[in-house]
Amino acid sequence: MPNSVVFSSLSYLAVLGIVACSSTSGGSGGGTEVQSGCAALGAATYDVSAKCPDKCAPTNDAFCADDGVVNSCKGGPIDNCGVSTALPPKSGGKTAELTRSGDVKEYGGTGDPDLSCFEAANYPAAPDTANSKLVKLTGTVKIFSHGCESKNLTIEVHKVLRGGADDGSPGELVGKSVTTPATCKGIGVAEENKECGMRYECTYEYADVPSETELLVITAGDIWAPIYDYGLFISNAGVKNGAYLKDVRALASDDYQLIPQVALGKTVTAGHGVLAGEVHDCGDVRLVDAVVDIDQPKFSLSYFTDNEDNPLPDIDAHSTSALGLYSALDVAPGPVTVAAAGVFGGKVVSLGYFKGRIFPDAVTSFTFRGLRPFQLPAAN
Repeated sequence: MPNSVVFSSLSYLAVLGIVACSSTSGGSGGGTEVQSGCAALGAATYDVSAKCPDKCAPTNDAFCADDGVVNSCKGGPIDNCGVSTALPPKSGGKTAELTRSGDVKEYGGTGDPDLSCFEAANYPAAPDTANSKLVKLTGTVKIFSHGCESKNLTIEVHKVLRGGADDGSPGELVGKSVTTPATCKGIGVAEENKECGMRYECTYEYADVPSETELLVITAGDIWAPIYDYGLFISNAGVKNGAYLKDVRALASDDYQLIPQVALGKTVTAGHGVLAGEVHDCGDVRLVDAVVDIDQPKFSLSYFTDNEDNPLPDIDAHSTSALGLYSALDVAPGPVTVAAAGVFGGKVVSLGYFKGRIFPDAVTSFTFRGLRPFQLPAAN
């Protein structure tokens, strides 16, 4: 998926429609069952603040040991950077192991999952803040669901606050916000569309964005619902001719509530939000059979089918499909930590975590792409 938001317009309908066909967070197996299950996978069991003696410890979780997140002891048996996640489902009597997605249009790959960036010897380089450069973001404003032009959408780029009560909140606005024009016809990207005949998506340019900095992209407008897209980090090595390519998304404001209401008769609670994303490995390849959860209450957690043109919630899924898609629906605003895990080589492994925020009546987006430069342990 593009660096911005992780799912297509059709998968967004799925995200907001999961309430009728997906389960809440996975329950803990409890006691001996969890302990023996973890031991069989080669994962240690350990105690978290003398409260969670039966949690599995991923074998590669040293990177999050100093993060200060305290596990609530609720939910699944894996303590993944302070978030309880379920064990992957079993297939043929064996726990499903992580594999890379091969037959996909975007973010596919072959071979074993690349987990190398979670090893201390392979941690990414720390942000080179002393040599931060101002670069230009360029890309296309792509429409989530219905809409014929991605016009009148405002794009903002912010630094991310870290530490204290505002951890994960939007910080300083960088550069100057950009609003797409009143029409995209003749100046944007055109493609055929059943609803519109032709859909026109504006291109944009956003100047003076700092490299080597954790960034948050916010898109919104009078006819567009807010999207908070975390995880943008522009390394100096990734800048080409002073620019960095990043597509952003536009979500029609009425789609945020209309889609779930029409599809299932249930809307997201007013003032709550949605979290959604994909799970990729260190090589930015989508992963199959990853498990995800958050540390806050939610109405539902869901995974999706592997139909790339029309991904829908899978009532029987307990881990990611070839698209790597996950979502948590109807979450109260405030700080949230999301974490992903899996099993590889018979051992429980972490696929990363992220500390962000849920915003009222908005979509928060985060795609796992391994350990990020701004998440390095303090000792590194």
